[in-house]
Amino acid sequence: MAAYTFSALFLAHVIADYVLQTTWMVVNKKRAIAMAAHIGLVLGTMCLTTLSFHPGFIALALAHLWIDIVKTYAMPEGLGAYVADQLLHIASIAGVALFFPMIWAMSPLADVENLPLYYMIAAGVLFAARGGQYAVATIVARQGLGKSDGVVVGWAERAALCVVLIGGFPILSAAVVAAKGLYLAVRAPGREDLGRKRLILGTIVSLLWGFGVAIPLALVMPMMQ
Repeated sequence: MAAYTFSALFLAHVIADYVLQTTWMVVNKKRAIAMAAHIGLVLGTMCLTTLSFHPGFIALALAHLWIDIVKTYAMPEGLGAYVADQLLHIASIAGVALFFPMIWAMSPLADVENLPLYYMIAAGVLFAARGGQYAVATIVARQGLGKSDGVVVGWAERAALCVVLIGGFPILSAAVVAAKGLYLAVRAPGREDLGRKRLILGTIVSLLWGFGVAIPLALVMPMMQ
């Protein structure tokens, strides 16, 4: 049951951080009104994915607030801070799910067959695709290599890795990597040195993010059956 609760809260986190969070919220995180708006979304999406309210939602929203404050004021910008921020969020979600495993059982959606499984797949694909986009952009920007491109290709490869690994077809991940290798072979020769470096670096970060998201979720999936 804790795994079901985790899937609902994880999807809520992904929606709040990567779908509903606006550029204004990101840019103005040091302003109380922007931070409050984002935390309001965090709380609201938990209610949305469960169609209920639980005191654990308040605890998780406060944890999210604390993590965002630490990231905003105490962490240097960069991939390390971004990854640490997301790991802390996921750890807090797991903690609440373990402490309040019956959140999902008390949801009116609990009777919908396999819904937590679909939640986990949707959350994984969104987190791989959108979360990886920010990871790639962060590391490329730190290298001073200009504006990122290939966003759609990156989304596709990370989402594909998530689908094949979560779906139980790990052998197909080799096909995803091979397809990206073919893309590199076609695109890289026509670029100048900085462009090739950006393409290769972005690919490495993108694939690492895709596997880093998909493998842990694939290991959790047996609990969802």
